[in-house]
Amino acid sequence: MSETVYQAPVISREEYKKYRGRHVALYEGKIIADGRNSVEAFENAVKKHPELKPEQVALFIFKLLACLFFEAVYI
Repeated sequence: MSETVYQAPVISREEYKKYRGRHVALYEGKIIADGRNSVEAFENAVKKHPELKPEQVALFIFKLLACLFFEAVYI
């Protein structure tokens, strides 16, 4: 059985404040879209970046992991 490891993206304090409580779509570690839920974040990402394949877009929820990785996400 393989283990899945999730790593919190590195963001600035301003990005954290802007996206706190939001679902965000990431591409190559950068936030490319956000939404109130994962579906909305993904749909916004695909609209803004039609050149990306769906499997290239990662989703992250700051409201769940921000307190767990508080030190990791602040730079």
